[in-house]
This record gives sequence, structure tokens and C-alpha cells, in this order.
Amino acid sequence: MTSQAGEAVALRICPFCEACCGLEVRLRDREVVSVRGHAADVFSAGHLCPKGAALRDLHADPDRLRTPLIKRDGRFVEATWDEALDL
Repeated sequence: MTSQAGEAVALRICPFCEACCGLEVRLRDREVVSVRGHAADVFSAGHLCPKGAALRDLHADPDRLRTPLIKRDGRFVEATWDEALDL
């Protein structure tokens, strides 16, 4: 990960399919600012499909789960990762 003036660039692979395209993710204060294909990636050579391009929107989605949930007494409640993984 490289950083500059409050921004960081993380090189990752896309998790959405088996192609594992290379991503260049620009972050500011742990928020995804932009996602684009990593030009030096040997497999995807900078190309990015619509699923990978939507990663920023998915990360910022207000309905995205940000903590594990477990069912207690018929309702979902927040749990720690240890609680969720011990089920």
C-alpha cells in the first residue's frame, strides 16, 4: 500500500469471481474513493468488469452488514466475530 497526503492506494484482487482481476483501490480515511484495474496485473492487465467497478458502491452501501449477526430468540442481534465463528 502506498500513501500520500491522507490518501492511500492498495493493490488487491477482486473477490467477485474466479478471474481474480487486479485492483487499484484508492482510500481516504479508510473509505474507498475509487476502484480501477491495476495496469501491471499480469492476468487482467488493467481491465475491470462491471462487478469490480461496483466495488466502491458496494463498500459504501448503507445496508451492508458491518458486523456479524447471530439469531437469538428468533431475532438477529449483533455479535463479536468470536461468537459468530464459534457457532
